[in-house]
Amino acid sequence: MNFLKLLYHAQFHGANRLADRTSRWYFIPPMLMLLLSSIMLVIFTVNRYLSNPTYIVHMEKLIRTRSFPSVVLCPEIAFLESKMDEFLSELKYPTGMNASDFRDILPQLAAFYAPDMLYELDDLMRLEELLIYNDINVEQAGLRLTSTCEETIIRCRFGRKFLNCSEIFTMEMTGAGFCCVFNGRSLRREMQENGEGKKSKPVTNSTRWKTSHFGYSSGLMLAVNQSQLKPLNIDLYYKWIALQTSQHFVDTANNGSVLNPGCEQWIAYYTNSFNIGVEVKELSTSLRKCYLSVDGLLEYFPIYNKRYCLLECEMANTMKACKCLRTAHLQPPGATQCRAAKLRCATHAMVPYDTELCNCLSTCEVEMVYTNVASFDLNSMVKPLDSFYDDLDFDKVTIVRVFIENRKQNVRQRTSYFSYMDLFSQLGGVFNVFFGCSILTLLGFIQIGWRTMLVPFKKQ
Repeated sequence: MNFLKLLYHAQFHGANRLADRTSRWYFIPPMLMLLLSSIMLVIFTVNRYLSNPTYIVHMEKLIRTRSFPSVVLCPEIAFLESKMDEFLSELKYPTGMNASDFRDILPQLAAFYAPDMLYELDDLMRLEELLIYNDINVEQAGLRLTSTCEETIIRCRFGRKFLNCSEIFTMEMTGAGFCCVFNGRSLRREMQENGEGKKSKPVTNSTRWKTSHFGYSSGLMLAVNQSQLKPLNIDLYYKWIALQTSQHFVDTANNGSVLNPGCEQWIAYYTNSFNIGVEVKELSTSLRKCYLSVDGLLEYFPIYNKRYCLLECEMANTMKACKCLRTAHLQPPGATQCRAAKLRCATHAMVPYDTELCNCLSTCEVEMVYTNVASFDLNSMVKPLDSFYDDLDFDKVTIVRVFIENRKQNVRQRTSYFSYMDLFSQLGGVFNVFFGCSILTLLGFIQIGWRTMLVPFKKQ
């Protein structure tokens, strides 16, 4: 069978006309136009798939029981006067020095883990030498000088049950310094407990605080002590509180709300949840433009989150530039903490949240946290008939209510327009519309091409 006969019997529309010499030149121009049109449609379809393969569906769901958020309450950066006097009285001093030589410069010690603290390098180096002389590290000294959770939080209640605050709050090193943490995790501490920098395991549901009650009359209620310090410097002398999702790692820095003395502050917590469908999980990372939390991409954190990724990136930058890590960073085996002379270097190595230098994509499935804060003057209120308020000096406390606003949760689910099989089907449909092609047509094209290639050899 020669080439023209093959073309006459080919499995696509118009092939027989191309084999007919009398009508061939009438059909070549329109078939070329159809071929170009089909190629353009194929390119458009593939580009659309590669550039925007998913879409967002907005939904709402009602949840009977929800995980309670992580609560991070941070005391003042500045140290208590009484704690500084007690700490200095217990130290040993080199010959010719005494406590008065360090009393005025001791607050600068917080610069090791609190970026907002201003310091003089010479003063900080003197404090560092004094700690080394007494075999005390910066973290130990900071814990001694910072208000404890017992001193910061006077009274706690979850739901209708009074609780011991020291049992539900733990003092942890966070990205903003020492803070009291409820229902959160510290990877820094867990790595120390696990040894040799092993990854922590994902938390189980049994260890989370949950609630089936919603609204301002439920949740966590705190009485925060505001009598320890005189407000000399507003940047250092205030307490603040931040909320994150349940069991959030507090090693990253968070934005929070200032706690004002003499006020009751209601903090309503709600989230928007981002989920992805099964078909989106099957897409490549370059197409879905996000990482799954269970991908195991991070070196230290057991789950992926953009904030965790940025922290690890910052640690890598700091190690590369300064050959050390900040006191507030994770402390993997073999790493050394930055001394006073390296603090400016470590500060310059910090990365912003929106940086593009770290290749930290967003998390595919994540809860975005939002809060509504309302504040009331305690002294202008009629004293509530609630035992929680008994014996409290309203001028020297802040009452905090943290609660989940309602059962309803907004969900945004990312769904794929079509899968690889759907894309293949669409491309087949394009050629089928123009030429009536199928898989068998490809075999016909291969045969025609093979015969065309053999024609020169047969003439020889």
